[in-house]
Amino acid sequence: MNTSPSQSPVSRPLFITVGLLVLAVIAFFLPSWLSGFFSTASSSTIAPAAYCSLNQQTCQYKGYQASLGNPMVHPLHANTLTVTAPQPLATDTMLVKLKGVEMNMGEYRLALKKTDTLTYQGELMLPVCTEDNMTWAGAITLNDDVNNSFPIKVRMERL
Repeated sequence: MNTSPSQSPVSRPLFITVGLLVLAVIAFFLPSWLSGFFSTASSSTIAPAAYCSLNQQTCQYKGYQASLGNPMVHPLHANTLTVTAPQPLATDTMLVKLKGVEMNMGEYRLALKKTDTLTYQGELMLPVCTEDNMTWAGAITLNDDVNNSFPIKVRMERL
């Protein structure tokens, strides 16, 4: 017989079965592993109750104030977002990051530009959603410090 002892007829089907099983396990768990790997720490550090609703009021956080030009926010309609700092800052921009609460639509980012010594403004224009209403929650990064964020939320409604 010309078969070597290292190539038994049982090892090849067993190898294929184990390989397919390993691939199935990887395919099942890979999406959750990747989402955990690529998620940012800021998205889970703020309790939902801590978000201030810009549609309902001028929000205040550590002396900063944020407000919308119009309390009604509609998809693809610009709405001025204004942040007032309690003292002059060394930065010319503040960064707003929002994520959909009811639906994953990625991360919306907006840079607020300095308009005077204490005021930063930008045009909030959220994307269209398949739902009639949607909440966007996130934070405004203050003074270029990712650990100092102003938690906000915005309720968007279709026209």
